[in-house]
Amino acid sequence: MVPGTASSASLKLEFRLRPHAGIVSVVRRFVEERCAKLGGDPGSVSRVTMATHELLENAAKYSVGEYVHLKVEFNASCDSIRTQLTNETTPVHRARLRERIRLLQNAQESFDLYQTLMRRSFEAGEESGLGLARICSEGELALAMGESENTVTIVAHSHPPRNSQDG
Repeated sequence: MVPGTASSASLKLEFRLRPHAGIVSVVRRFVEERCAKLGGDPGSVSRVTMATHELLENAAKYSVGEYVHLKVEFNASCDSIRTQLTNETTPVHRARLRERIRLLQNAQESFDLYQTLMRRSFEAGEESGLGLARICSEGELALAMGESENTVTIVAHSHPPRNSQDG
């Protein structure tokens, strides 16, 4: 393999962003364009783009800190995807995230759970966790969570995750 060819192309991006709704689409489009230029299959590009969008959207809604830290890793040749978002949030939200991710990790069929959560969100009108369920169901990615004091790290990945605190 020749370095730089589409079959060996990989991308690592890191962002430090203020959490607000206006950044979600801008960063999503940037990630999509960069991954598409690597020559990866459109499905993989769509998956990493969607995970980036959903994690940033959650941060825009629930982050209490001044900044969020986003890492995106994409390898076009082996369909390796890893999107990691770290932000400050409230203890109540961390507990809801912990429970939602546990539910998604233990689901026998992520699509069925996604459908159930959609029905519930229309009825209840509260925090639904649909974005996380969408990452698992539509994106076919696994989720992991790390936390410390007032910070939470969510990782959407296509392979077993590395330690969420590593670089």
